[in-house]
Amino acid sequence: MNDLTVPQAGGLAIPSGRGFEGMRIEKSDLLIPRAKLMQPLSPEVLEREMKVGSIVNSLLVDVLPSRFVPIFCFKSYLRFNPRSQSEDGFDANYDPGELIWRSNDPDDPRVQEETKFGDEGQKPLAMTCFNFFSLFPGVAMPIIVSFSKTSYKTGKQLLSLARFCSGDMWSRAYQLGSTLKTNEKGSYYIFTVATLGTSDEAERSQAEAWWTMFSEKASELKVHEEEADLGGVEA
Repeated sequence: MNDLTVPQAGGLAIPSGRGFEGMRIEKSDLLIPRAKLMQPLSPEVLEREMKVGSIVNSLLVDVLPSRFVPIFCFKSYLRFNPRSQSEDGFDANYDPGELIWRSNDPDDPRVQEETKFGDEGQKPLAMTCFNFFSLFPGVAMPIIVSFSKTSYKTGKQLLSLARFCSGDMWSRAYQLGSTLKTNEKGSYYIFTVATLGTSDEAERSQAEAWWTMFSEKASELKVHEEEADLGGVEA
């Protein structure tokens, strides 16, 4: 069931309140915020003086606590047009940096063809993202933590830590941080993850409620600012 106005097993995931009577709210109607990592050229850094390397709620632009509890994970696949016409795969039908396509289906022919390295080691045209639907204690809404490009290995690390520990994914808590990296394109930050041990009872209760509400057909979730943020060179 996709109707989020109906109470689900495992607790009430979204507090009830007046003003929503008779309204059927679907997953696709809601924007799920992302944990957005502030880069030197992020608009929030240039316009709102947010600290470079900090991690914020993309919807509210509030700094997130470092402790988080992943609830479930899903993959997404995206192809962005290169920023420069000289780069491989540039499509003149799209603006530089524009999203060309997005899919959550690993069997999509575009995914099968464009997320693999070429025969001579050419980089894939499209990228793969690990998306962890997560609970940040003290934050009223769920947050998506996405790992792609230079943070992709960190996403694999988190998935491995969560998978090889017994119990539900939300049975353990982790620390989300950032570290500075430098390459030929300049300096940028990537996510870091460290384990914090067992999650507490309140975290597990809320996580299970959100899992019940949102995990089915996760492909229908609308992630806030995913396209603009992941299309950046530093992501």
